Amino acid sequence: MDWIISATLFLSVLNAALCFNIDPVAWKTLSNSAAGFGYQVVQRQSDLLISAPLEQYSQNGRGEIFRCSTSAQNCQNIQLQAPGFAVNMSLGLTMKSDPTAQNTVVCGPTIPKDCKSITMYNGVCFQIDPSNTFGPPVPSSLEVCPPQVDIAFLLDGSGSVSSGDFRKMKKFVKDLIQSFLSIDAQFSVSQFSGSPQVHFYFKKFSSSGSIETDIDGISQQRGATYTAKAIRHLVENVFTSHGRSRPNVKKVLIVITDGESNDRSDLGGSVQLAKNKNIVRFAIGVGNAFTQYAAKQELDTIASSPSDKHVFQVKNFNALEIIRQNLQEKIFSVEGSQTSGETLKMEMSQEGFSAVYVPEGIQMSIVGANQWKGGYVQYTTGGQKLKTYEDVSLEPDSYLGYSMAIAKTQTGSLTIVGAPRYKHRGVVVAVNRQSFETQKIEPFSSQYQTGEYFGAEVCAMDINNDDITDLIFISAPMYMEPDREGRVYVCRLTDLFVECNFDDPLVLRGQAAVKGRFGSSLAVLPDLNSDGFRDLAVGAPLENNGEGSIYIFHGEGGGRISPTYSQRITGSEVQSGLKFFGLSISQSSFDQSGDQLPDLAVGSKGTVVLLRSRPIVMVKAEVSFSPVQIPTQNVDCSKPLENTANICFTMSSISTVNTEFDAQASIHYTLTPDATRKPPNNRAYVSGKQREESSSVTVELIGKLCSTVTFFIEACPEDALNALSNELKFTFDGLPSTTQLRPSLAPQAQTTTIYPLEFEINCGSDNKCVDHLKVDFNFTRSSVVKVGIDELLHVTVTVENRGENSYNSRVILTYPAGLSYRKFTIQQGRIECNSLDSEDGLSRGRTDCTIDKPIFKSKTKAFFIVSYGIDTNSQLEREIFVTANATSGNQEHATTSDLYRKKSIDVKYSIFMTFESSLSYNNFTFGMNDLQKPVQQSVKVTNDIRALNFTVVIRVPVKLGEKDIWVNLSSLQISDCQSKNDEAPSVKDFVPKIQKDKVVDCSVAMCRVFKCNTFMGRLQSRTYEISANLSSGWIEQIGLQSAKFLLISTASLEYDKNQYIYFSTGSDNNSPVRKIEAEVEVYPPPDFTKAIVGGSLGGLAFLALLTAGLYKAGFFKSKYKQMISEKPQEVPVPEMDAGAPLTE
Repeated sequence: MDWIISATLFLSVLNAALCFNIDPVAWKTLSNSAAGFGYQVVQRQSDLLISAPLEQYSQNGRGEIFRCSTSAQNCQNIQLQAPGFAVNMSLGLTMKSDPTAQNTVVCGPTIPKDCKSITMYNGVCFQIDPSNTFGPPVPSSLEVCPPQVDIAFLLDGSGSVSSGDFRKMKKFVKDLIQSFLSIDAQFSVSQFSGSPQVHFYFKKFSSSGSIETDIDGISQQRGATYTAKAIRHLVENVFTSHGRSRPNVKKVLIVITDGESNDRSDLGGSVQLAKNKNIVRFAIGVGNAFTQYAAKQELDTIASSPSDKHVFQVKNFNALEIIRQNLQEKIFSVEGSQTSGETLKMEMSQEGFSAVYVPEGIQMSIVGANQWKGGYVQYTTGGQKLKTYEDVSLEPDSYLGYSMAIAKTQTGSLTIVGAPRYKHRGVVVAVNRQSFETQKIEPFSSQYQTGEYFGAEVCAMDINNDDITDLIFISAPMYMEPDREGRVYVCRLTDLFVECNFDDPLVLRGQAAVKGRFGSSLAVLPDLNSDGFRDLAVGAPLENNGEGSIYIFHGEGGGRISPTYSQRITGSEVQSGLKFFGLSISQSSFDQSGDQLPDLAVGSKGTVVLLRSRPIVMVKAEVSFSPVQIPTQNVDCSKPLENTANICFTMSSISTVNTEFDAQASIHYTLTPDATRKPPNNRAYVSGKQREESSSVTVELIGKLCSTVTFFIEACPEDALNALSNELKFTFDGLPSTTQLRPSLAPQAQTTTIYPLEFEINCGSDNKCVDHLKVDFNFTRSSVVKVGIDELLHVTVTVENRGENSYNSRVILTYPAGLSYRKFTIQQGRIECNSLDSEDGLSRGRTDCTIDKPIFKSKTKAFFIVSYGIDTNSQLEREIFVTANATSGNQEHATTSDLYRKKSIDVKYSIFMTFESSLSYNNFTFGMNDLQKPVQQSVKVTNDIRALNFTVVIRVPVKLGEKDIWVNLSSLQISDCQSKNDEAPSVKDFVPKIQKDKVVDCSVAMCRVFKCNTFMGRLQSRTYEISANLSSGWIEQIGLQSAKFLLISTASLEYDKNQYIYFSTGSDNNSPVRKIEAEVEVYPPPDFTKAIVGGSLGGLAFLALLTAGLYKAGFFKSKYKQMISEKPQEVPVPEMDAGAPLTE
């Protein structure tokens, strides 16, 4: 059960191995009963180091390292005088070797340290030298326990504090208490105004919910500000046993106030009482009141000395959050913690969960730092801390540092770090070791799975041994598919950029199985098949119900790896009863068996096995015939012709092996005469109806072994021109040597070959046919190969025979790896072609075309076109070449024949960028030349096809005539871009053109040129912002009082046109120029004269109409007469003017 738990929790072994074809039978077996034996294994020149990290050898000791001898097949524990703090550290959970110095770093990341409030978990590493001596611990000591502290808050609840600010003060207290929950801390909260009020005495909080409940319920008192009285009350009533304050515990008082107190004269006495109890005091002054000297002095009096560490001033209550982290760290620093707040980050760090050697020393992961966000620390081998990397942007429980590898490039190196618990799916971060710039690597949303543990293992692979990393492997051992578990992503390293092509990723997989954890360990292998490329091993320790397996994958040319495994070795093949085979693989390999071939050490539960590499041999077959040609003259057609095939096999060693190695192999072969023709059309046979002959021979490394087969050919066959295609097939079975080691056949060996047997050709009296062949070709309508644009490269071939008849003529074309044969098209003649593309990424492809078979007659020509496919992801040289070689069955060619042509063509790679730009709008009044308005513009550039370096060129109009378009030209800047020389316009008389086109661009205005150099990966994007104030002073010279203009900036591209070609629909393949438009509208100045005159005339007219209407309605008629007739006795007689008429 312990092993199952360990395999689940600590299955993070990044290893390396060396093998090609591995003998699946264990050569040596090393077993031990120590718990966890085999969890990690490092092979050295003459022995092995094997860890047993779960072995509990004493009450405080867990984890042992064993030195194991293969000659004696026994293991001895290497004694370690562990420092006293290294308690139950699980030594050996991590082991990594330094191949240059033959040192090994071993780590124990599970050291518990019991503190009063928490149990911390840290780790330590040691270096073991070749003489099995342990170096000093790294780090030399563990983090100290968080201190015990009683913290009391005294809040200003006076009337000068608004209710909103009082709520902000309470939130500040809640957040500060929340940040201290991980230590042994008690808290009390009181409020003061006219009188102090204790809301709760010292208590511990277990959750944020209880903090919210207690503090949100505090209501503001309001009233005067009696600070001294409140401090005295807290000292005498809260910092006491009655207030539940603990003896011999650090005591802290935090006073928050917004102004001077009303009892300043008593402040000294109250503070002295606090000093007498060793209470550390922090004073926080909020607001402008503390700009006065007296108020500032009051804060200094309240606070402990020195005041620069204990007094905080902020402008308002909104700014309290800004000082929270600073206050938190100073509380720890003042109270005796040696870590200045670092304990809050490193209490669960588990240093050494993974480790790697770097030029400066040792790099150790800290997976538990910052609430398990993780990171890593760099130390010298002597234990001095150099650098720390923590990615605070990750979520808690991400486990960054679970796995780690170093990748090298020509411009620097990267630390590749896995965080498999990030968002419950995993992420990998590539960290520039010089600048700490990062790249986050995670699958697309359509690719990832919850719980897949992406990044559980990472591995950097230098395929061609040039000390430059080519590929990065990232495992996801718990990725579930319908028929298997686990996968490994293959990513390419371009400069310092990791490109995984997650839209169509290259993925390594194991054999279909219910469980497997394929990718639990990764191992880089050297080149053992002599193809110049290193290989990869992948462990799947849970396959076959926990027996386990390992897989071998081959590296290929062009920095690639084959996605198909070449060998699968199961635990049951190696030795019966193994469990978790492939849990660990030695990261280095040496020849311990004495055969000059490296041996592979693989760990499993309780057992480590050494597997020997098989020597790689090449077997070449040769077949000759007697007679060498089939007679066609003076033949008796009544009986078949007899022929004898002499079959020879030669075996040679590809691997460098011991000269005493006696490699042998059994070759079983089958010869089939005229194999390409099916009965009854075949022209040759062995006897009667028997078409083929089979036999076996045993070959050795010395000499050639031959045997003969007799067969018969029909007399006078109808087809006496086309040769018999005689097929030889053989199988290889390595035989055990005196050391029981079997050789393996090189995969490039040709086990099936056609050997032609020609008919005699009648060439007249001199019995000699001399043809005169001329071959030539061209790249049809192509001057350059456009990778990603052209789907096909057409090669037009011309062949001519100016001499005598040419028999079995053919043209053989060779072409580079990266092109693939698609088709041939006949223009003239009878042509048949077949082709074989490059299989290993190094050898050239070969197209074999027969010309007018069987006879290419005199004075005839043939034309045909061979088409080769161009893969979008092809990695070709900057220039490739194609060759054409004309051959025939004639024994002699004319001396003036042109039999060979070689022609080159340049290669360019397609690129494609998309631009997106914004449109802005501004308006101005004509003639008002001192206005300015802000303009915000942006252009987004997206790289769609492949990673490359390029330059975005942005041209911005800055001056029209003598007038600046922008206010303060020096402020016109674009982030990450450099401004170059301004460009003059091509049109000098710009007014007519602008009036006509309503466009202000670089043709009429002087433009400032910005060049933005960038490296962008595939499907990455970058946005450039143009932000400045637009002036109105340049508009008046255009002469249009009312118009809309487009102020146009442009964005274009510059790139290496010798290497790249832009993908476009046009024939010129030019990159686009994107317009960035700002619409500027001009209004005429306002004219109020017409409005005043019109308004006056309109008012008079309205008054006239109103008067007429009222008159017509009788408004001006007197009601006096009517009133007299109705009530004559009540109506007084008014006084009238003498000349006034009476109205009837």
